[in-house]
Amino acid sequence: MKTRTLLTHLFVAAGLLCPAAFQAAAQAPGGPGGGGILTQEQRTKMRETMQASQTEVTQLNEKLAAAQKAAVNAALAKDADEASVRAKIEAVAKIQTDIAVLRFKAVKQIASTVTAEQKTQMEEAPGMAYNALLGSFGGGRGGMGGGRGGGAGGARKQ
Repeated sequence: MKTRTLLTHLFVAAGLLCPAAFQAAAQAPGGPGGGGILTQEQRTKMRETMQASQTEVTQLNEKLAAAQKAAVNAALAKDADEASVRAKIEAVAKIQTDIAVLRFKAVKQIASTVTAEQKTQMEEAPGMAYNALLGSFGGGRGGMGGGRGGGAGGARKQ
């Protein structure tokens, strides 16, 4: 394989997988919750709500990893075209939305306890707050790890 072709494939794969790395970095250390913005009680309540739907989250994370792998494989295919890759990326986005909706249910449990100061902190860093509360990819580190491993494995098979 030519160096240029190999580099092109690597950059495409990296471009598709970089958001997963950013999500892992933005994820609060204690799991779902606003890191230093939310109180321990608020984080605990969100965690409990997420644990109640853990089976569904696990299934969605598995689907997400498979969809991410399919998107990478579609992008790296010799006959790749925008329509086929777009369909795979949209499938990934739908699963991410489903996971974010489950996280929303956890956020809803603590929304009435969020203080004006906490809301101000979230407004000052909206991207961080969104990632902490709803997750840009949802699901947490487990789903992201499966997507990264699957994507790299798919790239080696090409």
